[in-house]
Amino acid sequence: MPALASLLADATDRSAAGDYAGSLRAYREAVKLAPARADLWHNIGALCAAQGAHEEALRAFAEAARLRPDWPEPWHARGHVLHAIRDLDGARLAFEAALARDPAHLAARVNLALILNALQRYSEALPHILAAREQAPADETLWWLLRGSLLRLRRDEDALSDFLRFEPLGTRSARTVAAALWAARRLGDAGREARALNAAISFPYASGDSALIAEVLSLVQYHDVDRDALFALYRTYDRVVRAELIASGDSAPLAPTIPRRPPEDNRRVRVGYLSADFRAHVMGEILAPVLGAHDADRFAVHLYSLAPMANEDAMTERFRASSDAFVRLADEGDGEAARRIAADDLDVLVDLMGHSAFSRPGIVARKPARVVVAHLGYHGALGLSAVDYKVTDAVADLRENAAFQLEGLLPLTTCVLPVREFHAPIPLVSRAELDVQPDAIVCATFVGAQKLSPRCLALWRAIVQAVPKAVLLFSPQRDDDRAALVRRLAGFGIAADRTRFIAYDRKSLHDRYAVVDFALDTLPYTGGDTTIAALSAGIPVVTRAGVRHAERVSTSILSHAALPELIAEDDRGYVGLAIRLATDDAFRLAQRDRVRAAMTGTALTDPTSYTRALEDAYIRALTEKRLR
Repeated sequence: MPALASLLADATDRSAAGDYAGSLRAYREAVKLAPARADLWHNIGALCAAQGAHEEALRAFAEAARLRPDWPEPWHARGHVLHAIRDLDGARLAFEAALARDPAHLAARVNLALILNALQRYSEALPHILAAREQAPADETLWWLLRGSLLRLRRDEDALSDFLRFEPLGTRSARTVAAALWAARRLGDAGREARALNAAISFPYASGDSALIAEVLSLVQYHDVDRDALFALYRTYDRVVRAELIASGDSAPLAPTIPRRPPEDNRRVRVGYLSADFRAHVMGEILAPVLGAHDADRFAVHLYSLAPMANEDAMTERFRASSDAFVRLADEGDGEAARRIAADDLDVLVDLMGHSAFSRPGIVARKPARVVVAHLGYHGALGLSAVDYKVTDAVADLRENAAFQLEGLLPLTTCVLPVREFHAPIPLVSRAELDVQPDAIVCATFVGAQKLSPRCLALWRAIVQAVPKAVLLFSPQRDDDRAALVRRLAGFGIAADRTRFIAYDRKSLHDRYAVVDFALDTLPYTGGDTTIAALSAGIPVVTRAGVRHAERVSTSILSHAALPELIAEDDRGYVGLAIRLATDDAFRLAQRDRVRAAMTGTALTDPTSYTRALEDAYIRALTEKRLR
């Protein structure tokens, strides 16, 4: 049929030249001559879909599928169109149909997994991703997809094993650099860790890498890095984020950069809090009494939740009841979420996530409030010029630290973290049940492997070597965490007989301390709530003051509690202080008494006092911005 051949040639030429409308016209004429050709209907569907004519595309794909019932491509293409119009369940069915017709269809399998993830059916998605990995073991995108799925399902050891399998096949990229830094802390190889850290800091990140730099920033705080190197990484992150926003046409700040009205007038100051943890979670338990203590006559509190409805619980209802507005943003993209916040005309937006899990820095990067403040979440700064301040205090940050971050320092008149009152832990397990001798010195080390730097482990090794009766007590949440701890401790020379493990029970975390003599802080990333938890159980904490914020949070807590005897100024002093607590019974008991007194009935442990300090800081920030 010469006419058909001519039309098909014309359609092909026009498509190659970018004339998709002309190509579509040619295919429509061609299918009149050969209505039984499924490939022509499929091409019509593809061209309609590319031009946004979704309904016509679906009809064309349906006809192609009718004409060739065993052909997977119309079903695969149908899945893409249904995904584009947000019919996720329809897309799932279409990709399943394509895969049923060709089990080796890699793209259909991957797209089905992505749809299942979007539907939060993560366990159902995983077998498809595993199968795809076996089909294409050197494909970086598939490895990265599997890594994300395994981590989401808290299968960290499987994610580690798969990375080690992929590493020899992959090339150096932002993804592999970030994954290598994460993996290094689950292993016991100091050389590998040093190489991973150097690669992560020096990698030439580009537009599109912002999420990967954020992951690196969340990890690098746990390492011994100088402030110059960290500041360079912050600047890189800010540059990449701004480039991505410009490319998306979404770079203009969503809120005025100068407060419109002075905070001293009679209106209520509008403060918003952004978090995924308005629920029964460590951060939720810290926040609930603080946010509930806001002066309702002076402040209107808006809460923006990044958690899906499925994660909400009784604690969420407590947050909702204490706020003027509770908005769920989990199902909205960063731009849409930022515009939703900006519409509320906030004076101050407080990001409570930093670069912790489930954070959404893309929201605050769009500047959705007059003043944006970073607080809690994690000990580092966000590294975004859109953020005006990082909450701190006069101890947690040395004055010169302002020169090493983009955010200004916003010191509280109290400790940077809210502190809980002392109440005695209730013994739930005996030392004998933990295989601990009656005269042993039990050092609480209730942390994960990421906090265990080579320097930290070297100091702990020196302590247990100097004190034969000392044992390190860990409390990992999951078997995966325990496996990483065991491997890392062994790699850095801490013998298994010097460690013990106590069960992790969310309902009785406080009571773990009943068998503890004192706690060893980590370094360089010191404890926050970990330190407060020990002190609230009446347990002394040995810390070592550093220079970065992350290295000084425990120093701040102990300083505000008037417990300077528990702060060492260098590594040698840290080891010496721990040895003294372990061997000088009178000193240890005196410190326990001092801790209990400091944590009982003081302004430091009063959530209302803490909230007033926060409110004063917000007013100061608004005033400073207006006067600039």
